Amino acid sequence: MARDWEVCFIDVALEAVSGVRVGVGRTLGVEAGTELPVLRNHEGNPLIPGSSLKGVLRSAAERTLRSVDSGVCDPLRSPCVKADEELDPAILMERLCRVCRLFGSQQRAGRIQVGDLVALGARTLVRDGVAIDRRELKAADGLKYDYEVVAPGAVFTGRLRVDDPEEGELGLIIGLLDLVDAGLVTVGGGASRGLGRLRLAEPVRVSRLRASTFQPGTAPEAVDADAERRRFQEPVAA
Repeated sequence: MARDWEVCFIDVALEAVSGVRVGVGRTLGVEAGTELPVLRNHEGNPLIPGSSLKGVLRSAAERTLRSVDSGVCDPLRSPCVKADEELDPAILMERLCRVCRLFGSQQRAGRIQVGDLVALGARTLVRDGVAIDRRELKAADGLKYDYEVVAPGAVFTGRLRVDDPEEGELGLIIGLLDLVDAGLVTVGGGASRGLGRLRLAEPVRVSRLRASTFQPGTAPEAVDADAERRRFQEPVAA
């Protein structure tokens, strides 16, 4: 019997425990009243770009899985498949490590898509910073600056989509979000200054659509997130 093709959704709400900063650079800061403003959407709400969250989750997945799976590659130093290799699609999928299959590689797009997380009506703060002279071990002359952060308490909401996930992949993604919730993974810049701490404001909500039962207007069916966590942990423990 052929495996049913499905699309899964993971809806998340991440609350800022500390200040959170994903910036846009100095050149856009004049009108914002600060040298280094945070990134905003077209409505002026602060956001965490999907690409930033995806990169953080991928890095965490690589560190987590390498302890139990020696086949997880280093995509920068030693990729499982090089960009110039020409491979049959079936062979390519066999060669790609589990992280590259999920998050993508130079040869093939990944199964996961991460949308922007937006904090509606979030309050921001402007903080002072100063560059340090590494030789003198003191504040460098004339290098004081300020930067904007999203204030603690702001809630960023968004959705992750996974196309036809492999066994355990939903549980892996949920587990990575658990690491964010525990403060073991930060998002955005300024982690050395205590920025980027987030927690789950509510349990993740997982749902799916199946090809065999899909009709226009079909509502996604709920998926048990705890069961998916266990499905990921069982093969790892084995």
